[in-house]
Amino acid sequence: MKYFLIVITLIVLSGTYYIEAIADVSYADIFLSGKGYKPVEDIYSAKSFIAYPQEENAIPENLLYRDWCIDTFDNGEQIYEAYREIAFDIDYRAEPPKTDYWQTPFETIQSKRGDCEDSVFLFFSKLSELAIDGDIVWGWVVDKGNSISFAHVWYQLFDKHGKLYIVEGFSKEWNGIIPAETIHEAEERIPTLLLRHSQISHVVDEMIPRFTESFEGEELSWNLYFKNTTIIKEIFQKLQDMFSRYRQQTHELSKGL
Repeated sequence: MKYFLIVITLIVLSGTYYIEAIADVSYADIFLSGKGYKPVEDIYSAKSFIAYPQEENAIPENLLYRDWCIDTFDNGEQIYEAYREIAFDIDYRAEPPKTDYWQTPFETIQSKRGDCEDSVFLFFSKLSELAIDGDIVWGWVVDKGNSISFAHVWYQLFDKHGKLYIVEGFSKEWNGIIPAETIHEAEERIPTLLLRHSQISHVVDEMIPRFTESFEGEELSWNLYFKNTTIIKEIFQKLQDMFSRYRQQTHELSKGL
């Protein structure tokens, strides 16, 4: 059973892995070096299964990949469109050290740049009104080859049969919706915080303010144990701030229309 909110204690692994955060390298850098999963061939033909438009800023199409998304996921066509944007229309941008500004989807679309959480929030925003079986996950990715870990935010999807997929952006390829079992040999993902897709707005509006207040009173009303409450509180505060700005921007846009 998948809960709408799960907070997991981050465990320092001993013996098997040594966790080491690298400030100037992100998981996106590693992923862009050639990882991923291609469920269909890159076919170039007169039928234009893959179409790269002449316009400089246009996003390419892949009809075979679209059909795979439709066959694999509920709301697969919308998932395909959301993936196209984060894979091809947004460039990866590493933030300066000690900087962690969470862009709203509007800000990411405008700048066409972002980091891992910006990509995830944009992907979520394209699907927020749909019944998607998925989660936003904050955590660590441990490279089993060198035991180095990377702080990361990712989106995970479940297909029509309950199979887990990881969604990664920025790749400029049709390889960023990845079956979870294909990455387990090379890496391990350790979640710190998981928010269910269907409950994110509810969590931001109702649960986060009450949860943040519980820190101040030193009483956790959810009967959950946290090893590092500072990290969780910081995530919640940034999430609340980002969604507040996003709703204001949405309101201003609707007034302008």
